[in-house]
Amino acid sequence: MNVIIIGSGKTGRRLALALDERGYDVAVVDNDEEKLEMLGEDFSGITVCGVETDIDVLRNAGCDNADIAFAVTEKDNVNVMVAQTLDVEFSLSDVYLRVLDPSRESVFRRFGLRTVCPTRLESDILFNLATQDSEEIDSVTIGGNSVRFTMKKAERRQIGKTADEIIHREGEMLFAVKKKRTGALVLCSDEAFQIDEGDMLVYAGI
Repeated sequence: MNVIIIGSGKTGRRLALALDERGYDVAVVDNDEEKLEMLGEDFSGITVCGVETDIDVLRNAGCDNADIAFAVTEKDNVNVMVAQTLDVEFSLSDVYLRVLDPSRESVFRRFGLRTVCPTRLESDILFNLATQDSEEIDSVTIGGNSVRFTMKKAERRQIGKTADEIIHREGEMLFAVKKKRTGALVLCSDEAFQIDEGDMLVYAGI
């Protein structure tokens, strides 16, 4: 499967590396060369530096043959413009875009755009973590898929490792860690940190 990822921030890089490891053909587009270089030498996909909404830049990334695309830059307007460009210019309708402003998400959806709002998802999940008693937290629906969140105590073999080093089952990813020492919930999209004894790991699974 050919995957195009627009935006090489933390979310874009994490997604690109995970898909690349699974054997997908991945291309990443960003206007910042330094962000693209942060994908590292192990990334076997292609990178294209240029304006994310530019048709020639998108074509160089392989959008003519793409099966799916993710617009995950830090700017909502750019993500929307990318999604519309991919639909109109490349007939690629299977596009998911990140929308950081929850108040705009419903508006974009009314125009038929497939949106994921991390601000809303994270706040909902954090609320559920603060109020739930069982290990089964909640589930949300993203693009027709139900995502289930569960919380498990860190195993001995996981202690001392970072979130990126945690091995998880297929169809599952480490979403956050609830620290025993402080009680704080740390999202795995934040800066690298180590798992400590007694921490609770929050997994997202499809």
